[in-house]
Amino acid sequence: MLRQLKIRFIVLAMVSMTMTLIIAFTAVNITLRSRITKKTDEIIEILYENGGSFPIFSFPEIDSENEKKQRFHDETPFQTRYYIAYTNQETSQIFNADYSHIAIMKIETIKDQIEKIKNGKCDHGYMDNYRFARYPTDDGFMIIGVDCQDDLSTLDTLLAITLVTISSCVVIVLLLLIVFSKYVIKPFEENREKQRRFITDAGHELKTPIAIIRSNTEVMEMIDGENKWLKNIKNQTDRMNKLVKGLIELSKMDEQTLSEKEKQKIIFSEIVYNSVESFKVPAEAKGISVSADIAPNISVMGDLEDIVRLVGILLDNAIKYTDDRKKLDIKLSSKSKKAVLVISNTCKGLDKSSVPKFFDRFYRSDSSRNSESGGYGIGLSMALMIVQNHKGKISVNYSEDERVVFTVEI
Repeated sequence: MLRQLKIRFIVLAMVSMTMTLIIAFTAVNITLRSRITKKTDEIIEILYENGGSFPIFSFPEIDSENEKKQRFHDETPFQTRYYIAYTNQETSQIFNADYSHIAIMKIETIKDQIEKIKNGKCDHGYMDNYRFARYPTDDGFMIIGVDCQDDLSTLDTLLAITLVTISSCVVIVLLLLIVFSKYVIKPFEENREKQRRFITDAGHELKTPIAIIRSNTEVMEMIDGENKWLKNIKNQTDRMNKLVKGLIELSKMDEQTLSEKEKQKIIFSEIVYNSVESFKVPAEAKGISVSADIAPNISVMGDLEDIVRLVGILLDNAIKYTDDRKKLDIKLSSKSKKAVLVISNTCKGLDKSSVPKFFDRFYRSDSSRNSESGGYGIGLSMALMIVQNHKGKISVNYSEDERVVFTVEI
């Protein structure tokens, strides 16, 4: 239980941190790329408004916005690599172009790019490392492309460094969580240990007065004869004794972990068959029809006593809470090298919201799971612990035909 709590804490912490970093990483990426796009679009707009060239006077004089003053300055025309091209709508040819601001070796590539932009559907966008804009003219288009290679390369480098940094941080935090998580769950471990010790000690202390009450009741029966009051005392002491034993067993199982060395090969088919045969008597006494489909020679690795107890708990539970339709089905099969045990019983009117709580300690649903039927909410908790110790899975669901179905995979 504590190991699962530790793992859950680490997983939740890592998922939370990773999601936060991913959101931050994405936000930085989008923000920087949008700033590059906005800055380039403003340069393109300036070129368009000035007939394909930068104004000869300084930017602060033509634009008084503080933000633009910071982005554009007198050196901007000399730092910007761009081209201007005019195309004719009738001939679809480039009849005028300015390639003087780009490398000569790129001109043929730029011409192919202009052709794609001219025939494309977008008036703004990216083509390779160029941000382009297409403006309609009287006889065609004016196409402006600005080289963003340096900005995009810087952005890619920054994002790569950020990604490596985030990955390193995730690994470092994971290692730190593994090391320090034991200190986080230590109070829970101490509290759980105190609870286990209290239950065990209290259980042993209660055994003595219960035994004394039981023996004194039997003596009184021998002296005064049987009566309903003495009979009631005996029934209640028997119930208390059963509850105390269950608590002690549950506490002991909480302390145990089943190692691989302690496991042995168990013929699961025989255990299920023998258990079904032994439970047929109380089932038939209640008029319950038992149907068993047990595949032969199915084996598991585990503790014999625990596996027998697991099957007994599930069968006892099914018999206790079968409704007036009185049908109990048991099926054992194998799937993907695992033994699959399915036990289902008819149970009308069960609240579906209560089903996930069946494995909670001392839980009983008011409608069908009460102490009058002999349940204390301990058995299914023990079944869960047995399955977990065997590294298996146990689940319960309420089917459409009003049947409670327990499934165990080991």
